[in-house]
Amino acid sequence: MTAARDIIDPHIEAALAEAAEKQISTDAMARIMFEKVLHIWRDTRTPEDIRAEIMEAADHLDPDEDFMFMRP
Repeated sequence: MTAARDIIDPHIEAALAEAAEKQISTDAMARIMFEKVLHIWRDTRTPEDIRAEIMEAADHLDPDEDFMFMRP
């Protein structure tokens, strides 16, 4: 079974490789990808839901921080 990650990862890697060849910054590429993600999400999610998703990701940016979760 194909996962979404299996589809998107090669495209992102190819886009970043092309950007590097053309001396376009990864920051610029990430900003455009993020803009596209927001456009996709707006089709199916509420602004509050998108905001919560972004805040959750921002709360866990530190790779050295333990991921806290609750078990029922």
